[in-house]
Amino acid sequence: MLGSAPKGLPTKTHAWEDSLGSFLMLDFNAAMRDLITEVVRHVGEFAPIRADQLWVSATFNRRPRRGGLLAYVLPLKYREGSPVERRERNGKVYHWAMLPTFDPASKKEVLYIVYFMLPRFYNLTLREKMETVVHELYHVSPRFNGDLRRFKGRSVLHGDMKSYDRKVRELTDEFMAAPHDPSTYDFLRGSYNQSERRFEEILAKHIREPRPKLLKVHTLSPWFSREALDSSTWKFGMPTVASDQ
Repeated sequence: MLGSAPKGLPTKTHAWEDSLGSFLMLDFNAAMRDLITEVVRHVGEFAPIRADQLWVSATFNRRPRRGGLLAYVLPLKYREGSPVERRERNGKVYHWAMLPTFDPASKKEVLYIVYFMLPRFYNLTLREKMETVVHELYHVSPRFNGDLRRFKGRSVLHGDMKSYDRKVRELTDEFMAAPHDPSTYDFLRGSYNQSERRFEEILAKHIREPRPKLLKVHTLSPWFSREALDSSTWKFGMPTVASDQ
């Protein structure tokens, strides 16, 4: 069963047991955030990442097949971590802003939301699941400023895809070889159907994607050139979502 965590349950515990030690319920969001915290702790590349400023969300797909979108990361800032951007279109200048989102527990601003497609993500092997988690974390800017890691070339989000995948495998190996806590990914063992039999209920919360707010619009005078108006005008638009197959 997929759904939102019921009120009154502890938010820091991702599994509840009965008196015999049998798992009854799993909070996917909390469990995945605990896993991300463990990965960040043991992988040097991810040292700038602060898990208390990153949210995890479930997104539900209708078909459980393996192919298709598995996960994606949504940055909550624009390029270089700017909270605002300015775009020109049809003789007008639009000013957009990503309003800050704060975590109620840490009181800190949330800079990223990582979405996992369920049940599709669960139907991967354990190694594939771990590589998917690492893949999404590698999208996070090394400055941890709310922007994405960017590469040179045609694909600014992946660079050379073979090199990106090779790096993900290396980082996954680094984590698995480190003296980590394997219980943090125990909830990922098995397929989704197997997990449904293992847990009486799987709680998975979907977080609606924050949308940018339009602040103001200016109309350009026809005799102004684009360069004369503002040489620093930002040419990018909404924060780019790093989506992965």
